[in-house]
Amino acid sequence: MHQEVKTLLFGMLWAAGCSAASSTSLRVDSLRLTRPFRMATPIHTDSTDVWGKPFEQDNLMMEVPVSLKQWRTGECMTDSVIPASEQGGLRLAGFQIENTMFAKYRMSVTSTTRHKTFVDGKEYRDGEERQLLPGRHDVVVKLLQKHGKSDTLTIQIETGQDKYITLNPKGKRLYTFEDYQNGLWAGGTSLSAGGRFMKYQVRRTKEGGERVTTERILDLKTGNEYIPANFVQWAAQGDRYIGWRQERQGETIYEYIDPATGQGTPLYTDALALWGRWTAQDRLMLISKKTEGPRDDPQVHQILQPDDRIAGWRDRNNVQLLDPATGLVSVLTQGQHDSYATISDDGGKILLSVRENDITERPFTFTTLLLLDRETMKADTLVRHDGFLGQCQWMPDNRHILLHGSPEALGGIGKNDPTGKTPSMIQQELFLMDTHTGEITPLTKDFDPSIINVECSHADGNLYALCENRDLQSIFRLDMKSKRWTQVKTSECFVNSFSLARDKPLLSYSGEGASSTYRIHTIDLKSGKETLIRDYNPGRMTEIELGEFGDWNFQSSRGDTICGRYYLPPHFDASRKYPMLVYYYGGCSPVGRYLDSYYNFHNWAALGYVVYVIQPSGCTGFGQEFAARHVNAYGKYTADDIIEGTKKFCAEHPYVNDKKVGCLGASYGGFMTMYLQTVTDIFAAAMAHAGISNPASYWGYGYWGYSYSAVSAADSYPWNNPELMSGRSPLFNADKVHTPILFLHGGSDTNVPIVESTQMFNALKILGRECAFVTVEGQNHHILDYEKQAKWVHTYYAWFAKYLQDDPTWWESMYPTKNLK
Repeated sequence: MHQEVKTLLFGMLWAAGCSAASSTSLRVDSLRLTRPFRMATPIHTDSTDVWGKPFEQDNLMMEVPVSLKQWRTGECMTDSVIPASEQGGLRLAGFQIENTMFAKYRMSVTSTTRHKTFVDGKEYRDGEERQLLPGRHDVVVKLLQKHGKSDTLTIQIETGQDKYITLNPKGKRLYTFEDYQNGLWAGGTSLSAGGRFMKYQVRRTKEGGERVTTERILDLKTGNEYIPANFVQWAAQGDRYIGWRQERQGETIYEYIDPATGQGTPLYTDALALWGRWTAQDRLMLISKKTEGPRDDPQVHQILQPDDRIAGWRDRNNVQLLDPATGLVSVLTQGQHDSYATISDDGGKILLSVRENDITERPFTFTTLLLLDRETMKADTLVRHDGFLGQCQWMPDNRHILLHGSPEALGGIGKNDPTGKTPSMIQQELFLMDTHTGEITPLTKDFDPSIINVECSHADGNLYALCENRDLQSIFRLDMKSKRWTQVKTSECFVNSFSLARDKPLLSYSGEGASSTYRIHTIDLKSGKETLIRDYNPGRMTEIELGEFGDWNFQSSRGDTICGRYYLPPHFDASRKYPMLVYYYGGCSPVGRYLDSYYNFHNWAALGYVVYVIQPSGCTGFGQEFAARHVNAYGKYTADDIIEGTKKFCAEHPYVNDKKVGCLGASYGGFMTMYLQTVTDIFAAAMAHAGISNPASYWGYGYWGYSYSAVSAADSYPWNNPELMSGRSPLFNADKVHTPILFLHGGSDTNVPIVESTQMFNALKILGRECAFVTVEGQNHHILDYEKQAKWVHTYYAWFAKYLQDDPTWWESMYPTKNLK
């Protein structure tokens, strides 16, 4: 009775205090109540506990661990009276709260019996102010009912955000940021050479941030799964893998291991602590050997080159080769330049890639390709001093090699842009070289998607490439006879990775979609038949309701089709007016059509926003000319598309409140956010994460500022193109900004230094413009720490709630006003 009187008295005082704050009282009129739990009385070995206090049965019962989730098994109760029970004992009463936006609340729980209250598993003290992040929450009351006695239970919630709150919501719940954070990643598939086994990985993140990664080998014939032992790589033939084990004497034993039996067959015993990749039908091991460069006094450091600020830049990579037949290790390269190698299948030829730095010439790093005859150790030069080449790999015929590079590679033979713009170095092309004749054939000159990675099938002789294909990631096949590209049909629109079985026409891949999480499939390359191997969607998404998603493209004033897509809130009502968020690319890659990202579009929609994702000029995957618009533009074409697209989307969709539109982006997208506010006033609020405010200072100070500028500002520098560097700089145009901007930045960002946000924030403060600046300490360009990532995301959610939903509660809870001047 003392607990009841105390609670009622507090409730009266609290209610009187809340009335002035125009809070709303919500009475919980439906609960689920469990039957009493049967609990045995413990045997007391003493009359008192370790503190000398006598044991009380009620205390023991209230402290007994019980899974609070069991409230969901209870029966529905719509009366405040808890009926008497012959047995008596511990019972659980529970209900749910769903809030679409951040909310503060107080709760009053009144009962004639002893009780404790828990919200999302954490004990709640009556009347204390708590916060609810958007989502669905369990409220459970732990009750101790006396034998044969009825009790009462009433619950009231006081809140100023009742418009966001639903008690005991029906149906599926909304998608939250925690669903992403505490989610699952699946992929990394690789097939054995014979195609019977597939290795894959699953990574789960627990609440709190602990990550657990499991690696499995699946027998595609029987469905059995095995745990690989120290997996190195698949054997070149058959269905075994190469693994290793350590002997007591320190030797490393490499073995061929049968996944099904775990039995090993010796391959090589290494007593030299070597580590590398088996190649040339497992007859050779290619070893990368790091040579440490000279070190300075740790207290003073002379910067030799711009990249000398980066840890490890002075070290050099050289190549060695182990022949297990003789046990001899050959040193293939030595010198001041990094070198890498790939070996032909027959082991006779070695392709050496030698990297040279030249700070006086764009793009500042150059590649020379050498063809080394392993028997004679004679090297011929295939390509000299090319700054636009990437990786290279052998074809199965031991004669041709595949070269990756931008359109400017190899003298520009792959360029296909009639406008003559400088191509984007991020748009990746493929070339085929005949090492006998030196002839080079561009394979993607008339192919718009951008190459990510490629494999050649030994089974059918064709190339298979994972590509940026507009806002998709798709697999394409190149018929090596007709040189014709065709898309491989896949169920998932965004393929994360794929693998080929070396000697069987079989492909495996993992992928996701805009509204679905990871799945793993195999595809028979002869018939095209796809088989679903693992589906993680039901486990993650069955209880979640997502809003409508769809494509929305428009014809720009330049005559282009600018692609985009939209996301609508769940339970969308076309008669309402919704605020909108606009998002666009950072770097140069398009914004992919995937579900899992810390820029989570379905989560934004669940918060009550219409979301418009646009693919403006300058991103890769749409062809060379489209990608080249990023170069020497710094916002020119991209901003035009974003502004025009936003205006047209609002005009065609009357459910968007065009006075409540926000925009956000990161890195180059952060620059774009700042730049947009200097040329338009259509946005009511903006967020720039790790954005560039002054191209000249970023060029000179960012770890990769000068090298990224070789992409975005080819051959342009502060001294020869001040109009680009300052004329399109948000900092130099800060006086034109009138939109409230939030600047977010990792405190340890080495890519885009924090000074880029600092100086723009300083400028707007001097100008008296509305802005805020939040640093995430200890984080680099990407905010990856679990707890800090949540606070970072909630910061910009709160910012947009303040300006687009006219509710500053979340922002003021995170960043209360400080009376400092």
